[in-house]
Amino acid sequence: MKDLAVAICRVSTPEQRLNNSLNRQEESVLKAAGLLDVEVLRWWSGDASSKVGKNVKRTDLTEAYTCCKGNKRVKYLIVDEVDRFMRSLAEMFYWIVKFQEIGVKVHFACNPELNGDDAKARLLLSLDGFKAEGSNEERQHKSISGHEQAIREGRHTFPTKPCYTKGTEPGVKLPHPITYKPFQTALQEVISGIYEPREALKRLNQSEFRKVHAAWSMDKFRHFATDPYYAGIVVMDKQVKERNGNGKHEAMISLEDHEELVRIFTGKFKPRGAKKQYNPTFPMNKIMLCEDCNSEILFTGSKKNNGYGRKTTTYYWKYECRGCHKSYHKQEVHEKITQRLSEIQYTGKQRQELIEALAIVWGQKKKDKLQQIKALEQRSQELQQTKSKLVIEMAKADPEYKQDIKDEVDKIKTQIADNEALVNQSDELNEDLLGFVKFGLEYTNTLMDDYWKLDHEERVRCQQLILPGGISFNQAKKVGTPLISSIYSLEPNKKDLRFDRKSLMVELAGTAPASIGLSWLVVYRHSSF
Repeated sequence: MKDLAVAICRVSTPEQRLNNSLNRQEESVLKAAGLLDVEVLRWWSGDASSKVGKNVKRTDLTEAYTCCKGNKRVKYLIVDEVDRFMRSLAEMFYWIVKFQEIGVKVHFACNPELNGDDAKARLLLSLDGFKAEGSNEERQHKSISGHEQAIREGRHTFPTKPCYTKGTEPGVKLPHPITYKPFQTALQEVISGIYEPREALKRLNQSEFRKVHAAWSMDKFRHFATDPYYAGIVVMDKQVKERNGNGKHEAMISLEDHEELVRIFTGKFKPRGAKKQYNPTFPMNKIMLCEDCNSEILFTGSKKNNGYGRKTTTYYWKYECRGCHKSYHKQEVHEKITQRLSEIQYTGKQRQELIEALAIVWGQKKKDKLQQIKALEQRSQELQQTKSKLVIEMAKADPEYKQDIKDEVDKIKTQIADNEALVNQSDELNEDLLGFVKFGLEYTNTLMDDYWKLDHEERVRCQQLILPGGISFNQAKKVGTPLISSIYSLEPNKKDLRFDRKSLMVELAGTAPASIGLSWLVVYRHSSF
């Protein structure tokens, strides 16, 4: 009964398969098997890696070893040449010894002089192994250098990423005509917060994307969604690292979108909505000044505790100065401010004077609108007259020209409708005057109630009207209001003012009356009370 052998035929790249390299190796192995008078029991062939450090657990060698260990008739492992067996000197001898331990000799078909058991054969084997490893290192170095240069030029010379396809320029991929858009849509849905990642993936797997790719898992979706390549970045992260943020391929998303996707997929998903700049729990945040520290330093609010264990922890809501770090209880601060605001009132004749001042400010804005309305109304009359003439002409005209005249009439009708809409829009200012004055008076009279109902922007705007000098707080727990607007203090130094001078009552330092009136109008139109 003949002894047996197993054989390994290996190529370095898939392209070598096309060059019949495996066929040539098989012929060489069969010839050697004939000379050894053995029968080849099993073959392993493919493009397994033989790089240094990749061979101790190489699949083909591991399976061949298991086969030989289980069959005592197997006496040889036949390979074509040393570099087809291994390109790592140390690992080559590791496997030669490992097979020897179970009675199997590694036999090189094309190099009979390497198969001896003397020192010369081992020296020649070492030299061939050294050449194979050196050749491998040289090829790797050239390959890495080529990749580095490509990255610097913005080209991606690695396998094509999903949703792209090969272009005419090497390393510059083009958007895939089918899968690019669905994947881009899925990423934008996650970035905008419209859908959570899992729902966006579900929609992607139900789109045209499936015409090209199998359904993706969440792990695969996460991997490519956070890949910087889709933000126009080409990266090399192997033996050396190279990165270029200006890849030549078309970026699917922006760098900011990429960073947002990384944040979403690496942390707890929170749909991105409108960012809150101010905490409504502390309405005086970034408004109230520290009188003891510096007039430029603002207070911020925060939740504090007494530092004890969980069962005995007591929480406090306090405002703290960002300069001197003195803090005060929120409730106490609000009570002091409410008390101070309640002192800002006006009565009697001053009420009528304020209404007259507001009317003057309003009139300054209204004047231009009235002129605009007059011009629009005049234009409407002209269009109506033109339309009437055309209608009369259409009745008398030759049938051949009636359609042209009708088209012209329709155009004029559209112009008339647009003009009337502008008139109605401009006239809204008249309807707002009474509501605006009423708001101003009610706001002042109920100031201590309404002040805490405003949002941050409205509160700042109203403070500019009432307390242009700002609101401060000091160590004595007193509220400071260095300057109160004259429209509330109403302390004129003359017995009476001419009507055309009363607009000065709504004027802040360095601010025109019309601007103040408009600022109050914005508060009025956005308030909810």
